[in-house]
Amino acid sequence: MKNEKLGEVSKGLSSENPKERLKAINELTEIAVNLNSEDKKEVVKFLSSLAEDKEAFIRWNVAIALGKIGYKDAISILEKMVSDVHANVRFRVALALGLIGSENCISVLEKMVNDDYEISGNFVVRGFVALALGKIGHESCVPILAKLVEDKDPVVRWHVAVALGDIGHVSGVQHLAKLVNDENPFVRAHTAIALAQIGHESGLKYLEQLEKDENPRVAKISSEALKTLKSVIL
Repeated sequence: MKNEKLGEVSKGLSSENPKERLKAINELTEIAVNLNSEDKKEVVKFLSSLAEDKEAFIRWNVAIALGKIGYKDAISILEKMVSDVHANVRFRVALALGLIGSENCISVLEKMVNDDYEISGNFVVRGFVALALGKIGHESCVPILAKLVEDKDPVVRWHVAVALGDIGHVSGVQHLAKLVNDENPFVRAHTAIALAQIGHESGLKYLEQLEKDENPRVAKISSEALKTLKSVIL
């Protein structure tokens, strides 16, 4: 190993004290972000030993660390954590995959679209899955987001709209069309923004409809989005 400090810090991962394990995770992450690929691989290997730690907060900090390090070998470890019993682990797995940003993360995130963890009507993990797909930003994320576009949770639908806009692929317009009449004004407003981001003429009719929305704020945002879209395509 080129970086001898890694070996020393990694000893804390086997401590009986969970606070010491957490400290080692954080120190290894801080070191790893500035390392070359070979040494990052070594850190990821160290962290994998705690992917099934008995403490949930250790497992979710492993997921966070793997996302920050951003090394491709972490994807297979995160995939094994997709079914973790603790939702706080699972949503951080989704975030980590988004941070890694590789196309190889997409199939792993797809396994999480039916996660049913709920807090007061909000499906937290599904929301973070949509967010992560938007961060990856590849057009192959769109069909997965399409599975969430009519989710019963408005927060999930909002993240879907934002993600489709961030991806910016024209195929997203047909899915955003389903959100034009969404019951939640926040979702409709972000649908308008997403249509402008995509910048395709097929979004014009939907923005023209949203410009007449009964909610004044949605109408204003949509009007501005429509102007932006027209400036792009005309």
